[in-house]
Amino acid sequence: MLLGGFLFPWGLLVGALGFTAAWGVVIGMEHLRWTRHVWNLPVFFVALAVLLGCVFGILLAP
Repeated sequence: MLLGGFLFPWGLLVGALGFTAAWGVVIGMEHLRWTRHVWNLPVFFVALAVLLGCVFGILLAP
């Protein structure tokens, strides 16, 4: 994908979308105090980022 004269790989953009969405989900969970039910929050965050990255990759595939 060409953006601003730079060529970005598709996986980079999908990964960035997944990371940003996971970050928003975790912030929402912290606001609702649901993160206290998660045993290991960093591992949960990485798994959520990968999951959402895969979902965005499937939905927005060229």
